[in-house]
Amino acid sequence: MQHPDTLEPDQLTPDTGATVAPDSSSMAEQMDTLVRMSTPSLVGTYDHSLPPERFLTQEDLHWLDYRYLGGILEQTPGVFARDQHSIGQYNQLNIRGADWRSIAITANGRLMNDPATGVFNLFHFAPEYADRIEFLSGPRAFLYALNASGGAINLVTKNYNSNRPFSKINYTESAYEYQYSDGTFSQNISRKINFTFGFQHQSTDGRFANSAHESWNWRVKLRYNLSRDFNVILSEYYTTTITQLNGGVDIGASGVSQGLDPLRATVRNAEAKEETDRHDVDLSFVGTLLGDTSNVSMLTLYYSENLREYRDEQGGSPSNGVFIKSDHRSTWLGALFTQNFDTEFQRFNIGANFETRQIKGSPNLGAHKRTLASLWVKEEFLLTGLLTVAGFSRYDHHLGETYLGLGTDATLRPTDGISLFGGISFSRRLPNYQELYWMDSTVSRIEPMTAEKHRQVEVGAVLRPRNVGTFRVAYFHRTVEDAIRTALYGSSAIFPGVLFSNAGTVTSNGIEASAGFWVWMLYFEGTGTYLVQQSGGATVRDLPKLFGNGGVFFWKTMFNDNLNLKVGFRGKYISSSRGQEFNPEVVAYVPGTGPALGQGSTIDFLMIARIDKAYLHLTWENLSNTRYFATPYYPVLDRAVHFGVSWQFLD
Repeated sequence: MQHPDTLEPDQLTPDTGATVAPDSSSMAEQMDTLVRMSTPSLVGTYDHSLPPERFLTQEDLHWLDYRYLGGILEQTPGVFARDQHSIGQYNQLNIRGADWRSIAITANGRLMNDPATGVFNLFHFAPEYADRIEFLSGPRAFLYALNASGGAINLVTKNYNSNRPFSKINYTESAYEYQYSDGTFSQNISRKINFTFGFQHQSTDGRFANSAHESWNWRVKLRYNLSRDFNVILSEYYTTTITQLNGGVDIGASGVSQGLDPLRATVRNAEAKEETDRHDVDLSFVGTLLGDTSNVSMLTLYYSENLREYRDEQGGSPSNGVFIKSDHRSTWLGALFTQNFDTEFQRFNIGANFETRQIKGSPNLGAHKRTLASLWVKEEFLLTGLLTVAGFSRYDHHLGETYLGLGTDATLRPTDGISLFGGISFSRRLPNYQELYWMDSTVSRIEPMTAEKHRQVEVGAVLRPRNVGTFRVAYFHRTVEDAIRTALYGSSAIFPGVLFSNAGTVTSNGIEASAGFWVWMLYFEGTGTYLVQQSGGATVRDLPKLFGNGGVFFWKTMFNDNLNLKVGFRGKYISSSRGQEFNPEVVAYVPGTGPALGQGSTIDFLMIARIDKAYLHLTWENLSNTRYFATPYYPVLDRAVHFGVSWQFLD
């Protein structure tokens, strides 16, 4: 979808600015600098051979409008974000009917989901830090991470090679005092060492009462080229946030029409908030030890610590009479090894992970310490240029139990520009600490809690007409036995109570489609998903049956390549559903029991322009000022202008 006309920082070479040839010693020094600073491409990728529809590059992100990682992912087929439409909140990701508890978020292959809740807040990652974002939703998803039976998202971070100082600034602002800024600086400080530093800041006063948010992310990466074939990479990613959690509109106290009005709506809780403080530290050893630069060996030692401080003690008016002061501290550390070995006829991948997960302190979870060990392999055979067949398996040992996942898939290319694919897999989704141990007056469970059994099948086709675009369609079927489901528990809590149980079998059937194609200078893009879920012979209405987004844009490079302009309209649609309500204290969604959500749609005006090394973004959101609840009960954003700029500099 992108216009590849932007020079990437790792392609930069020293520029002497001279009109005559430099002397031999200067030239030798420059050549020596370039030779010594060498890093394998895509360090931390799931698979070097992923098809292009399974990932987005940093250049792709320049041509998208988003406020956080979830805004990027929901433009992918099969993905539905249970959006609270407020910065910093816990928006729930759903992929083909599987929710965030069975979706792994990884950074360079290592798991980022917090053991305490089993999930990762998508606002806590800076997309600018990613070199590419990999997305797996089919039978292979379970292979690359524990609890990834529903899907796997891999954030491959950028390794700059900047012989000259490189810097990049992003800035965005919008209504309700929303402000976003991000900065990156990178420099090769010697012939073998690169230093990269970045930050991200987001803040808003919020539309509704008790919805303000502020967060800072700081990222540092130091890369040392020990030799042409071996790198050492040390990085830290630090996140600190303060977020108010109102639980949405109290529909009983406000009513539907008043609940859509920020000035008149009553929220469920005007006092709750959380503060988080998180460190993610990685030390990676990366080499091409098998004598081929395409075969990468990687060993990562990692440590993460997350402190979540939940408070309901601010003394709102009127006070809710609840006093909660709970601190949840979790840590996880481990080692991850991956190796690929590709030849003309096959692609082999192997990975191993050993990790210790610990709840150091929590009034609701107690103290727990568990270790897990995992091993996975994939062998892919290239049978002539027409057929590719793969088999893959994953082994996990956790909480004294052994789990095995198996799968196979194939791709047939009968003609140039057409690919037919299909696959099947069997895997397990293990219960997390929250489901196993959380104790609270508003939480209960039906024991024993056992692992879910996932069976997934998909078939589909990809069409790539030359010089036109890409069209993709897939049918998917997922059966989850012993599905760990949530249900409403109790009736007097400020937030909905949560009941965990293994509640029978849930099946998900659907069709997803995506397209991006050119007609003259007009670019059409979009995704759509039709989903039907059933349990015990009844239809599950937690998710909309039909959801999608798309747009039509004039997109052209003009004025001797000095201006690249994308301008047009985009829209979003979701059908009616029952939805799920959110409990911020537990960080869990439960099926709603209030009024069902009606269908809704919005249209935005979007303009993105690249002028030299600057990208300008202008979005007029929700042009018709349509108002509806996207999640019980969080209204969609009302009409507002969203403006931003991204600018990179050399020297």
